[in-house]
Amino acid sequence: MNRDIKLLTISHALWGVGEGLFLTLQPLYIEELGATPAQVGGVLSMLPLACGLTYIPSGILGDRLPRKPLMIAAWLCGLLGILICALTRTWRGLIPGLVVYGFSAFAGPIINAYLATATSGENLERVLSTVVAAYAAGSAVSPLLAGWLTGLVQMRVVYLMAFAVFALSTAGVLGISSQQPSGRAGWRVDGRPLLNARVLGFIGVAAWSFFAMYLVFPLAPNYLASVRGLSAAQIGAISSLGALGMTVLTLLLGRIGASERPWGWLLGQCLVWMSAALLLWAPGAGGAVLAYLLRGGYLACWPLIQANAGGLLGEANRGLAVGAILTAVSGAQVVASVIAGRLYGVLPSWPFLAALLLIPVGVVLTAGMTQRR
Repeated sequence: MNRDIKLLTISHALWGVGEGLFLTLQPLYIEELGATPAQVGGVLSMLPLACGLTYIPSGILGDRLPRKPLMIAAWLCGLLGILICALTRTWRGLIPGLVVYGFSAFAGPIINAYLATATSGENLERVLSTVVAAYAAGSAVSPLLAGWLTGLVQMRVVYLMAFAVFALSTAGVLGISSQQPSGRAGWRVDGRPLLNARVLGFIGVAAWSFFAMYLVFPLAPNYLASVRGLSAAQIGAISSLGALGMTVLTLLLGRIGASERPWGWLLGQCLVWMSAALLLWAPGAGGAVLAYLLRGGYLACWPLIQANAGGLLGEANRGLAVGAILTAVSGAQVVASVIAGRLYGVLPSWPFLAALLLIPVGVVLTAGMTQRR
């Protein structure tokens, strides 16, 4: 944990604080602005769609250009996007804000490559998991605060508070050292290595498992409000406790992944399956709390699949590999958001039932990939 890694960890923690302020209650806000469940799912799908558009270009540039300016540009996209969300007055007006905010995901593959270089590839799973866990820890307090604030101020004020915290996060990135790519790839981009069976198999399994797990997420706040009868303040408090679960599980599975990588990913899927079951059938707020704690297995899987990227295409093309993986995962999230919205519109329990049916398929596919390694 040198100075640069510490600064990135702090910046991620601050970003988690800011994102937790608005992201948890955003589905309720979109519904409050007059959107139907299907429209809520459609609006929410814009965020992973925008993320997915950035990953491969980001990975290619991160393998070739100085990384710090690219990361700063990504952080600035997040600032601009949240400001647009704060200024809009309609649910349709949130779409451009979420798209611009989603472009901040441009930083993802670059951060992965930056950390791989900073650590010389040693204990990368643990370092990535620690940075992601810092984000989760940062998001533990803010949903509780957001739930309380929404009873006092308009949601636009909450967005502006998130903007202020994102500005502090950006200041942290400004303080990191410059870094040139090690073993710089040439400017000619060759995507053919992505087409071999091993790489495509890994990407396919990742896309399926994240699609199935993500069905649990988009309309969960709406489900807790309309079916369980919980208030925005209660949902914010539950989300804060869930972020603590994300923190612990990300650190724990990162250590499991450091020795046998796919097993941490396997366990994360099983935990999200349990979360869906608890949301459906566990009574009271206690069941919802436990469900939110266990669904942290989803976030814990992110650094584990990214840490495998260097082994897929080699370190010189780590950014390209991470970009391809995250593009597939973001595409899965887009589809899952739209499908979850439509299923919820038919019957609120259907997105969670679909997750219960589909996650085991991802578990089987991941286990099969583990045996072939």
